[in-house]
Amino acid sequence: MEWWLILIIAFGSLIIFFCTGLPIAISFFVLDIVGLFWLFGMKGLILLPGSIYESVATFTMSPIPLFILLGEILFQSNAVDVCFNAMDKWVGGIRARLHIVTLIFSVMFGAISGAAMASCAIMGTIVLPEMLRRGYNRKLSCGVIVAGSTLDPLIPPSVLAVIVASLANVSVAKLLISGIGPGLLLGAAFIVYIIVLMRIKPELAPSYAASSSFREKITSLFRLLPFLIIIFLVLGLLLLGIATPTESAATGVIGAILVSVFYGHLSFAVMKKSLINTVKISTMILIILASARAYSQILAISGAARGLVEAISGIGWHPMGMLVLMLGIPLFLGCFIDAYSIMMITIPIYKPILEVLPFDPLWFWCLFLINMTVGGITPPFGFILFVLKSVAKETPLGEIYRAAIPFVVIILSGMVLLVFVPNIVLWLPNQLF
Repeated sequence: MEWWLILIIAFGSLIIFFCTGLPIAISFFVLDIVGLFWLFGMKGLILLPGSIYESVATFTMSPIPLFILLGEILFQSNAVDVCFNAMDKWVGGIRARLHIVTLIFSVMFGAISGAAMASCAIMGTIVLPEMLRRGYNRKLSCGVIVAGSTLDPLIPPSVLAVIVASLANVSVAKLLISGIGPGLLLGAAFIVYIIVLMRIKPELAPSYAASSSFREKITSLFRLLPFLIIIFLVLGLLLLGIATPTESAATGVIGAILVSVFYGHLSFAVMKKSLINTVKISTMILIILASARAYSQILAISGAARGLVEAISGIGWHPMGMLVLMLGIPLFLGCFIDAYSIMMITIPIYKPILEVLPFDPLWFWCLFLINMTVGGITPPFGFILFVLKSVAKETPLGEIYRAAIPFVVIILSGMVLLVFVPNIVLWLPNQLF
């Protein structure tokens, strides 16, 4: 059978399964079994347990449950409330203060968690009602919250970065660190956009007559210090080369427990719920990874992946044209399916193609990671948008869609800058490793 026909059958069947509502892992496993049986008969099914074991029983996967547990402890213990209130004291009496604080908090929370949906749930539950009470424009407020949530998977720790690095066979530590520059760049761009918009349309947010006193700021700074310790334990140890991603994740979990104890928010119920949620989320991710690894092996064994690489190599497109195509496909898919499904479909195909293109793999996969975060806020099926809708029940989904569009444009503009200034991505990892 021709390679292109194999690809059409493989991808078409997968998309049909996704559209039926069948769980992602089950969809992959069904295709794995059918594909292996079709290629090798009953003997082919022996390959499935081996690929499952190889995909999850690796050291590179160990940070995933630890990063999730870290965020769950801070979320379930409500310790993030203290962090947000402390930063609110320091922003000052400027217009749209809560918008600025939300974006700064998203950068800081990204340095201790890396779970976009958790960040959106926190902001939608805690901050959005307060914004509406103070007279902030609802649509803009929703846009700020979903935009800030996209920063969490970029700034380490990041579960998505660990998965991309593992599937793409690049350094987990380098890919984690490469997201710092783009994450800070996009965070600054969001803040500049809000400040400029307030100049043009000041009626979208209230002004504040006075800022907090110096004494209040110093007091809030002491309340903020424990979170800075977590950032050092997670990000600082990684940057200094003292700890691996797994070790920094483990120390971060210890730090999160100590911070929750310090604020008096830790309890048996909090730990129980955090551990249960961590097991659920981690299991879901690892099962998807296990099923997708066998899927990529089928594409390789059948010759479909090799045929696609040879076909693309023979097109003779300019590398920049290939870059636009390779980033445009997951961007389009992000409008309809979740990031995990996109990664499982595209990364096995992109890996061999990238070997014949003159791109730095770390730079490309960082751009790919940003693409995955954009998918979370692109209508009609952005998962972050649905999370915000679930906590902001009175806000129409269409309004949330419209709120996200300006920030999608900002992120895409930032990606264009990263294409022409790759050192924003590469400088820090090259200095440290």
